[in-house]
Amino acid sequence: MVEPYEGVGFAVYSYNLMAELYNDGRAEGKNLEQIASDIDANYPWDERSGWRYKQWLRARREFFEQHDLPGLQPLRSLKLNNEFATYR
Repeated sequence: MVEPYEGVGFAVYSYNLMAELYNDGRAEGKNLEQIASDIDANYPWDERSGWRYKQWLRARREFFEQHDLPGLQPLRSLKLNNEFATYR
């Protein structure tokens, strides 16, 4: 199991891992879909549940938005009876 080093939280560790995978993918000439797939396949912890996974998803959304990677699910509005999904 991978633990972030002292003073760094799971979200920061996750974001840094995604940045490393992104840079490696770009250096290898991969397209954005392949890079997004590589990031999703390299989740560093065993279970996709709990606090670590929430922080991974938080970092993933921010990273994918900043790098225009495909695969983000729309955020749903908290308004009742809202027919339209909203993207952040």
